[in-house]
Amino acid sequence: MNLAYSHACLNRAALFQKLGGYESALSAAQEALDAVDSETGRGAEQIRLQAWGMIGNMHRQLARYPEAEKYLARALDFAVQVFGDAADETSIARNHLGVLYKYTGEFDKGESLYRAALTNLIEKHGETNSIVAVLYHNLGGILHARGDFTAGEPYARKAWEINRELLGEDHPATLADAAAYAGVLDGLERYDESEPIYLRVLEVFEKTYGAEHYEVAVNVNNLAGVRFRRGDDAGAESLFRRALQVKEKILGAEHPDTALTAYNLGVLLQKTNRDEEAREQFARALRVFQARLGAEHPKTVAARQRIASKNETAY
Repeated sequence: MNLAYSHACLNRAALFQKLGGYESALSAAQEALDAVDSETGRGAEQIRLQAWGMIGNMHRQLARYPEAEKYLARALDFAVQVFGDAADETSIARNHLGVLYKYTGEFDKGESLYRAALTNLIEKHGETNSIVAVLYHNLGGILHARGDFTAGEPYARKAWEINRELLGEDHPATLADAAAYAGVLDGLERYDESEPIYLRVLEVFEKTYGAEHYEVAVNVNNLAGVRFRRGDDAGAESLFRRALQVKEKILGAEHPDTALTAYNLGVLLQKTNRDEEAREQFARALRVFQARLGAEHPKTVAARQRIASKNETAY
């Protein structure tokens, strides 16, 4: 009975996560964990692992990174101990912790976890596998985050190719891969290729999720970056402000992802000689980055430098 209830709670948590209700997802996952507190056996172990992963991931989404690390590291240790180092459960736990380290700027740790998980998964399942696609996506993403766009491009492209084959062109996972690949193309200054990808992703995501959804806001921000780099300052500003408004509503003003769009808006304002407004956005971003990510995170450093500079490249 407790196992069935816990499964139902985890299903609710996954639905809340998809809809952007991260606090609700967190509560549902905690319910699942509490329900198997005194249970034993493999089914209870699976639920504990999944619940810790969900709780950790939701803390990450909410920028509570120390709490996220506590749960995700616990999940990985548990997976290795109970399921074994090469088990799929362990690879998934490594992936979750790797995602966190991308957000905290600990790129070496994250990349190492991704590569270990990817090696085990390919050995067991081959390359045409949905979990393998996730690892390719995330490995491309962490290389993108550290600015190594050339190295990240084949991984991001491979993830998109795998899910197009497995799920079809317009599946949300395929479109998320497409958007990630477009981000790498941006880094390579291949804007003619990235812009139509963002437009297609937004067309489907807005129909699927509605206009006020996190994934929509992320892609609006990225499309704004393309427009900015191509010299369409007015179009870019409108998109940055739209993305900022949605992120403020969904994530709150003190979330690093909200601060990232504020930072990008500041870059545009600085370029168009609205220096006072730009400094306000940079100061806002710096305050959030410093508090949530630490003084030495690349985003914190960039915001600090921006306050005294006139560089014209969005983050």
